Amino acid sequence: MPRHKETERDKVMGKTRLLLLEAATDEFASEGYNGANINRISKAAGFAKGTIYNYFSSKRALMLALIDLIAASHHRYMVERVRQEEDPIRRLQRFFEAGLEWIVHNLSQGRVMLTMLNGPDAEFKLRMWQGYQPMHQLLIAEILVPGMELGLFRQLDPVATAGLLMTLYLGIGSTVSDEGRSQLAPEWIAGFVLEGLRQGAG
Repeated sequence: MPRHKETERDKVMGKTRLLLLEAATDEFASEGYNGANINRISKAAGFAKGTIYNYFSSKRALMLALIDLIAASHHRYMVERVRQEEDPIRRLQRFFEAGLEWIVHNLSQGRVMLTMLNGPDAEFKLRMWQGYQPMHQLLIAEILVPGMELGLFRQLDPVATAGLLMTLYLGIGSTVSDEGRSQLAPEWIAGFVLEGLRQGAG
């Protein structure tokens, strides 16, 4: 019986924590890290002032947890969609399509992600890059290397190439407007990248 109560308590704690993180996403996206207010986040999540400190030791701890959540959510979204394709070329196209879809449908998360990546705080930048390593590996192991092995892409350093593609993707993502519009179409981006990858292939 006590174990059942503990499980229910854990569920409530987990749900509360998620609600606080969701409220923090909107607050950090609109106010930036320095302008964000812990009490405002607690109230926006539907809780009393100070509730947040039952789950996070500080505003910095809250932001680090939010970075982990955003990176994991983003990666899951990308993997599910990229793996719907088998051909490396189509997978690369899907990578950019799904990437822009995610940003458009998660504008607040995208704004936090891009602000932290381009911001001055070294700890946040490092945590964000660490969180995005699985997506970097997705590009290497499931798109670039198979494409090179099949002769679809020319032989390049897959690690360096994946780094360039991630930089390109995140740079384009930063141009998405507040209304969710990108200045570049994903099919154009993918075509541009494929042209470079195919030069001299086969």
